[in-house]
Amino acid sequence: MSDRAVDRWVSRPMKEVIREVARSVAESQEELDRRSMAVQREIERAVERGDLPYEVDATWLQFSEVDVDLQIAVSLEGREETRDGELRAIRPGITVAPIGPRYASAYDASAEVTSDVRLKIVQVPPERRRS
Repeated sequence: MSDRAVDRWVSRPMKEVIREVARSVAESQEELDRRSMAVQREIERAVERGDLPYEVDATWLQFSEVDVDLQIAVSLEGREETRDGELRAIRPGITVAPIGPRYASAYDASAEVTSDVRLKIVQVPPERRRS
């Protein structure tokens, strides 16, 4: 990982890191779905051409649940809010940086001062449509 990639993770709000992890899982699931749809279309074409004697279904893969464990450096930072050039408030915010070997060496971080964040992303069935 380049220094630029390490810097990309420095002092990001925790919600952005969690959102990025969730988005990555969703994009991966969409790619699995697209691949299964493409395989199913190929199967149907093969049946139409007579290359397959009968139709079969493509395998559909899905993440039933994803567990994510992150080791992060946590800091509390204030964001100044001004109005008409006058300081009105300082809003606290939690920022995080995932810890890896390159981050640890670049920023002299120690595993003893990190926090663990555990996420579980699960499927939620859609609500029933009312008729």
